[in-house]
Amino acid sequence: MPAASARFSALDAPLNDGRLMTALQKDFTDWVFRNLSATARVNTTLKVYGGSDVSQAEFIKICEDKAREGREAEIAKKTAQIDRQIKTLEDKLAREERELREDESDLQHRKWEEMGTHAENVLDMFSGSRSRRKLSSSLTKRRLTENAKADVEESVGVIAQYKQQLIDLQQQRQAASAEIDDRWNRVANEITEVTINPKKTDIFVNLFGAAWMPYYIVQSDAETLELPAFGSE
Repeated sequence: MPAASARFSALDAPLNDGRLMTALQKDFTDWVFRNLSATARVNTTLKVYGGSDVSQAEFIKICEDKAREGREAEIAKKTAQIDRQIKTLEDKLAREERELREDESDLQHRKWEEMGTHAENVLDMFSGSRSRRKLSSSLTKRRLTENAKADVEESVGVIAQYKQQLIDLQQQRQAASAEIDDRWNRVANEITEVTINPKKTDIFVNLFGAAWMPYYIVQSDAETLELPAFGSE
């Protein structure tokens, strides 16, 4: 507020012409439109925008946080299907390994039976009591042993196949995660600066007019001096 003893100089033309002042305000708006602009940081892929009120470090962190969210969501979605395949394969592998143990036990049992039958046939040969029935039984035992051995070999082959498939799926998972991680890291660094020019409809003049600069009137002997109240730069 000006002091109570303050005096104001009279407004001279053209500052006392209302229509001219309105025209000057319009000219000022045109000047702002043509000469002023703002610089903003943009990450189009992440849809992140920052004006002059956001520092570069802050903007980079915002982009990194946004990229991390996108990366984690995509990795979770991409690997979920592979994880289900891995779980199914692990269950199959566990069942096949149980079956292998059973087949190995059966094979061992068949071998002992076959050896017993062979021993019995040898004794019969020396005692002269060899019969067709015992020979047929020996052949049957041999066939059962071969079948049990084939079951073991089949289980061993299937287990090896399942283990290789598990390795392949785990490598696919690692490769997918690495590709997604690398891509989102690149996205986080896709930062550009753009110049934003105002639209006339976005320019608002809150106050426009003439302003009085304050001066002190100082009487020094016979001389009157006008001194700027705020000094000069």
